Amino acid sequence: MEFITLDSHTKNPLIDYFYQFKITEKDLPFETLILPVGSSNIAYNFCEEDILFTHKKNKSFYNKLTLIGQFYGSYEILINKVNYNVGFDLKPTSLYKIIDKDVSFVTNKQKQLKDFHFELYEKLNPLFLKYKDDITKLIESINNEFDQLTLSKDKNIEHIDKAIAIIIKNEGIIKVTDLLKEVPFSQKSLEIQFKKIIGVTPGKYIRQYRFMNLMRKYVSKQIEIRDLIFQSNYYDKSHFEKDFKLFMNQSSKKFFHEDYPLLRKILKES
Repeated sequence: MEFITLDSHTKNPLIDYFYQFKITEKDLPFETLILPVGSSNIAYNFCEEDILFTHKKNKSFYNKLTLIGQFYGSYEILINKVNYNVGFDLKPTSLYKIIDKDVSFVTNKQKQLKDFHFELYEKLNPLFLKYKDDITKLIESINNEFDQLTLSKDKNIEHIDKAIAIIIKNEGIIKVTDLLKEVPFSQKSLEIQFKKIIGVTPGKYIRQYRFMNLMRKYVSKQIEIRDLIFQSNYYDKSHFEKDFKLFMNQSSKKFFHEDYPLLRKILKES
């Protein structure tokens, strides 16, 4: 199994990072948990067989050029054939800026890009096929296409971008009421705009970001898990276990005795 994030000389403000993911014969069958990092992503799966997605007992398949929406909680993937996958994570508000419509209808879902946004599919699909074996050129070409997109711009997006920046700066250790002091929304308006532009409510985003950041620090071995629990503002271990079960769909005891190399790589490198 190989997962690497890819550097590029050209950057686009809509894209967080590019990645490459490979599964070889010796890895099969490959099954793992994925903990989302707070954004949507677009990926091309070069595989003879669809990848099986399972999220809260809901199963779906994906292959070729696919949009993976904002997920709340982890999902599982199962791969039974040799796999080569290239994609990129979008910044939290990027999908809304591109499509200019409520993105919550793809929350906890993955969709063929051609069925979701055919215009974007027509721009990207030929690039993935043409530069499948030249990642540097692929990244450059995608960045160039994104530079030419006409984006939605309004004050609501600016305010949600600001709210996201505050959440990230505070590592998710923040309350929705704290955001209301920084952005000109009522609590109801903030929830409506946040869900429309990001895909989930601010409360859910904060809760998941805090947990994801804790797991990222643990995987990077910056600190012991018992210290992280209290530094991340969990009242006690039972509250941490409640979030662990919610986001990982298993107990922490079980997780820490299993090996999830892909999940660890994503948390470490993203």
